[in-house]
Amino acid sequence: MRVAAFLPNSQTGHVTAALEMHDQLCIADSWDSLEKLIRLEPLSVVVFSPAADGTMDVTRACKLIRSFSSIPFVAYVPLYPSFARAIAHMSNDGMQDLVVVRANDSPARFREILLRVSAIPELSLVVQSLEKWFSRLPQPLTRVLVDALCQPHKYPNAEAIAAAAGMTVSALYRSFRSSRLNSPKSFVVGAHAFRGYLYLKDVGFAVRDIAAKLGYTHPRIFAHQIESVFGERPSKIRHALEFEDAVQRLVQWFGYRERASEARLTDEPSLRSTFLRRPLTLR
Repeated sequence: MRVAAFLPNSQTGHVTAALEMHDQLCIADSWDSLEKLIRLEPLSVVVFSPAADGTMDVTRACKLIRSFSSIPFVAYVPLYPSFARAIAHMSNDGMQDLVVVRANDSPARFREILLRVSAIPELSLVVQSLEKWFSRLPQPLTRVLVDALCQPHKYPNAEAIAAAAGMTVSALYRSFRSSRLNSPKSFVVGAHAFRGYLYLKDVGFAVRDIAAKLGYTHPRIFAHQIESVFGERPSKIRHALEFEDAVQRLVQWFGYRERASEARLTDEPSLRSTFLRRPLTLR
C-alpha cells in the first residue's frame, strides 16, 4: 500500500503507526505537492486534512477529489464545528471515508479503513472472469497475478512476477502454458492496461501522468499498449469504452492465442514491456 499524506505534523505520526513495513508513505507539504504526488505516484489512498497548511481550503480539497475519483480520499480531522461543513462538502464530492482525531484513529482501526477504501471495486469482475485460468495455477502465483492487477508498477516484467511467486521464469512460462493463459509478457502488458483504463476515466489525469504512474519510459509506449489491448486510442477509451466492454477485451488479451499471434502481439519491439521502476522519494 502506498499512502500520500497531507496533514498537520501532529497527525502524520498516527498514519505512520497504521502502516506496515512493506507499505510506503509519501508526505506532501502543500496542496501543489499533494497534487503532484497524485498525478505521478501509484497511490493506494490519500489521507488529508482540508486545513493541513493552517488554512481551511475546502475548494481545493473538493477539486482534487472530483478530478481523481479513482484514488480514494480519507479525511483525518478533529471533530470541531468548523470542520462540519467541510466534511459535508467533501462527502458530496466523493470523499471515501473519515477518520476523527482521538476518536477512531487507533493504528488497527486506521489500517482497517485504509485497506478497505484502497480496494479496487472493478478488480473483482476481472478476477472472476480470469478464474477459469487462475484455478489451474499454483496459489502463490495466482496471488501475485492479482496483486499485479492492483499494483502493476511493482511488476515491470515476467522476471518480477516469477520472483514474487518464488519460481523460476521457465516455471512461470510452463504454468501459463498449462493453464492456457497467454504469455507472462502479455499479462504484464494487460495488467498495466487495466490500471491505465481506470486512470483514464479520471478527468484530472493526462496520458503522460498515467504513463509516469505506471512506470512507462514514454507516454507513447503506454498509448500503444492501451490500443493493442483495447483496440482504441486512449482518448476514445476515456470517453466511450464502458467497463463491461473493457473487461471482455482484457480477458481476450489474457487468454491463450495461437503461437504465431502470441509472438506478434507480445514480442514485437514496439509492444515490449519497457518500463522504468522509479524509486520512491520520501519527503
